[in-house]
Amino acid sequence: MLKEQTFDTGVVAVNYAEGPPSGPPLLLLHGFTGRWQGLLPIIPALSMRWHIYALDFRGHGKSGWVPGHYGREDYLADIMSFVQQQLTEPVIVFGHSFGGLCAGWLAARLPEKMQGLIIGDAPLSTESIMTLETSEARISFWASLRELAASGRSVADLVSLLAHMPVSVPGQDQQVRYGDLPDVDSAALRGWAKILSQLDPGVLEFHAEGRIEEILQDAGLEPWLRQISCPVLLLRGNPALGGLMTDSDVERALSVLPEAYHVQIEGAGHDIGLSTWEVAPLLRALTDFLESL
Repeated sequence: MLKEQTFDTGVVAVNYAEGPPSGPPLLLLHGFTGRWQGLLPIIPALSMRWHIYALDFRGHGKSGWVPGHYGREDYLADIMSFVQQQLTEPVIVFGHSFGGLCAGWLAARLPEKMQGLIIGDAPLSTESIMTLETSEARISFWASLRELAASGRSVADLVSLLAHMPVSVPGQDQQVRYGDLPDVDSAALRGWAKILSQLDPGVLEFHAEGRIEEILQDAGLEPWLRQISCPVLLLRGNPALGGLMTDSDVERALSVLPEAYHVQIEGAGHDIGLSTWEVAPLLRALTDFLESL
């Protein structure tokens, strides 16, 4: 059974879920604008052999808000504080998307606390991130989400607004309604609405204003990847389905990291199976790596 608790970093109250002490600690980090519940598809299986901790980032989920303090170092400070004060033995960290970047920054900053690192489809170079996040369509998307998060509307109202929100789709000239996208059903819309109802709109400031470089602060491959000494698993979504980790990201990371492995989840895009709950390939890769440590 998972139990939600609060950890006070001295700056912000961080919400986290903790599983039973079934083995070594395994810290799970969700993606940008998400919450720990986005990792529920893999938690039951992993809880059988690992002591699960799943955090809500500051400004996300049930964690506290810190207006004006949503940069790289702010998120990292919270995670470092949790690992140093709550965990007494080396930890394995799995992060998806932005959570994967945070996991990498953590491994570079606290190598003595890391038993292993798993990065789930995060773009690993500043070039990749800037190409993605500075497009007009992407900035417009984040601006729309910020407006919804700031609206103060009920979850039910947000469901309707999200369903009708226009979004751009690669390869299509005309925008489509968000609710008409594949795999976006009414339950998924309500889940997203709940996320937005808890999100500090300020979290989206850098993205919605095209100022992504201010949150990254040297987030590319150099110098932080060279500081990672633990075994690393790179989990890549299929680029044809929307995966964001590029060929060059993988090649450069494998050349820099002292012990790194790469698995592509062929049937999933950036979500690596989490949003569709089709997580068998993801769990196989995670379990093989975890049991090897």
